[in-house]
Amino acid sequence: MKIRSLLCWMLLFSLLLSAVSCAAGGEEGETPASAPETDAVVVPEEEETQIHANLPDKTFDGAEVMFLTSKHLGFDWYTSYEIYAEEMDGTLINDAVFTRNAQIEKDLDIHIAQTQQPDCHQIAQKSIKADENIYDVVMPYINSTIGLATQGLLLDLNTVPWLDLEKPWWDQRANENMVIANKLFITTGDIAILDNECTMVMFFNKQMITDYQLESPYDLVRENRWTLDKVREMASVVTADANGDGKMTHDDVWGLSIAGNAPISMYFGTGERIVDKNEEGTLSFVIGSPRSFDVFDKVTSLCYDDKMLSDHTTGDAGYNTVAKMFNASQVMMVTFALVDINGMREAEFEFGILPYPLYDENQQEYNNLISTGLVSSVSVPVTCKDPELTGATLEAMAFGSTTTLTPAYYDNALKTRYVRDEESGDMLDIIFATRVYDLGFISDWGGAGSLVTNLYYSKSTDLASSWQRIQKVAQKQLDKALEAFAGLE
Repeated sequence: MKIRSLLCWMLLFSLLLSAVSCAAGGEEGETPASAPETDAVVVPEEEETQIHANLPDKTFDGAEVMFLTSKHLGFDWYTSYEIYAEEMDGTLINDAVFTRNAQIEKDLDIHIAQTQQPDCHQIAQKSIKADENIYDVVMPYINSTIGLATQGLLLDLNTVPWLDLEKPWWDQRANENMVIANKLFITTGDIAILDNECTMVMFFNKQMITDYQLESPYDLVRENRWTLDKVREMASVVTADANGDGKMTHDDVWGLSIAGNAPISMYFGTGERIVDKNEEGTLSFVIGSPRSFDVFDKVTSLCYDDKMLSDHTTGDAGYNTVAKMFNASQVMMVTFALVDINGMREAEFEFGILPYPLYDENQQEYNNLISTGLVSSVSVPVTCKDPELTGATLEAMAFGSTTTLTPAYYDNALKTRYVRDEESGDMLDIIFATRVYDLGFISDWGGAGSLVTNLYYSKSTDLASSWQRIQKVAQKQLDKALEAFAGLE
């Protein structure tokens, strides 16, 4: 089987990547020379022999596999860099992608190519409707991809040959939560990194925790005591009128900042959802349940508290403002996406990463929302010229990423470069294992997915009547979507 040489080679690359990274040292995208070589990747021997990809024992005569990927014009870090690299350039992600692809191209005798566009979903839609077979894989941002699926422009990934979606290199949370009418048109996994970058997390100033003699957030997370109430309690201790002018402004010290997407992130963090599968296995709205009202009340009570830095207390709690305050030790805890760690590199203190808090200590699992509007997804158009070729390529790339792209991003770029303590690495393990995909949030049927955020901006506490006003429209749109998906072959 071709997979044997692929697996052995990828494991060898894991060791070489660490050595190359350490030798390069210092420039952006590279691991410092002081990073231990063993941090590149650790693969238990039993996993090496027991977990492998099932790929065809054949080659494809140099066939091209064309990916259509997303380019973000406003913020380059939301551009897809996980699929294609033209050449080695000494940076971790690029070189991991190039090396992974080179080996797959050799083993399967294929050529991996990419077309990258800022209007990825529109180009995909136009091409597929025109019955062109230009693209074998399309990767728009998830929220846009749902529309392509509803129109019947994508293949059910369960029908694509050689894709084994139960394997760990595919995100099982995505596979479970994005199934609709027993079909899966969108997924992600080790083949991608934007799903990691866009995961909502909390950062905290470790020195301020010590200075205020507060409990270790790491211990609280491990002991299931990292709750909304605990976050509020700790933040309230820190907030103070530092300059003594009798009012709270950006010149003062705050315990917690509330970003615009923090309320919905907290809402999902409690285990609540917009939609979920009912007893019949069909999607139905769960927002509007008694628990959703209780959760919303607790979330807004925290977010509207005048001891929290927010748009409601200072007039500006945007990223640029808060990042500067965090770096200046004026905010102890901030609510950002993981990609925003790039803005923390100027901090002169030790900081850590945390999952979003639990509703209470009885909640069994943390939940961390992904900002899917900027996450590239893997989808196969119905015009794909050779599903077997495409499926084999995707499976090989996802599997190959476990020892190339994932270690380069996760272990090196996060655990040994940006994150300054081992415990934050443990927190990342928890965060990545408990990410949330919610089709109601993604599709925003009737405005249900954006309801919590809209209520926060208007400083409303009335979820019940607001949901009642949009419920009929939301249900009608959900029913229409379910009908459309059920009718797809």
